[in-house]
Amino acid sequence: MIRNPVVAGKFYPSDRGHLSSMITDFMSLKGIEPDSSITGIVSPHAGYVYSGAVAGAAFASAPDAVNTVIILAPSHGYPVHGASVYEGEGYLTPLGVAMIDSEITTDLLNSGLSFQAPAHRGEHSAEVQIPFIQTKWPDASIVVILQGSVFNGYSRTLAENLHDVLKNREDILIVASSDLSHYHPYDEAKRMDRKVIDAFVSGDPINLNGVLSSGIEACGGGPILTLMHYSKIAGSVKFGEIMWDTSATASGDRNSVVGYFAGYTAKEVQK
Repeated sequence: MIRNPVVAGKFYPSDRGHLSSMITDFMSLKGIEPDSSITGIVSPHAGYVYSGAVAGAAFASAPDAVNTVIILAPSHGYPVHGASVYEGEGYLTPLGVAMIDSEITTDLLNSGLSFQAPAHRGEHSAEVQIPFIQTKWPDASIVVILQGSVFNGYSRTLAENLHDVLKNREDILIVASSDLSHYHPYDEAKRMDRKVIDAFVSGDPINLNGVLSSGIEACGGGPILTLMHYSKIAGSVKFGEIMWDTSATASGDRNSVVGYFAGYTAKEVQK
């Protein structure tokens, strides 16, 4: 079972060459060097013309050596109960098929998670991350988890499940897929997004949970919370900002913008 792309030609180019060169350009815009201590990133999931540069900065910062990428993404159109792990063989994009890590997927399903097929059929939030993965790590496998619950307690439980499954595996990267504020004037969006970013950089999921509970927007708030909990459990002690931008950079419209954030979690490097 190979999942066909649903937003190729819409969110990103359907032509292989155009897509490949676009992603390469995005990952070189800021001149960011890969950091081998990074264990997880936050990356946006809008159309590439709007959020591609921010996603590119996130992936450019990630280590060069990655075997498997765990994508934690929200479900926009289907009411996922808890979290849904895709159990097919792979995700097709114009760059080819990104193969699912069947061993990790099976272990997660055996841990109590489920596969809720309708959630994955039309969801773009995981799909748009995959061409970046295929470009930077052509041989990497993927695991796709759509998280429905945004409760802090559930994110902690999901993070514990993930750690139990991944603790003896090497060269794993976690990607939390999320945009931030939606359709506010630029200054208001900046104020709202800064609260999310500051809470993330604090390294304390309770801080982010408080911000999200106050009504501040992050459509992938659940995945970000899970990334934070997982990172702390796995021993990552650094939480940082890579880049922030809005749709206004591409559209020129500052009256109604969407916010995008690239962030990272990392382990302390032993000297």
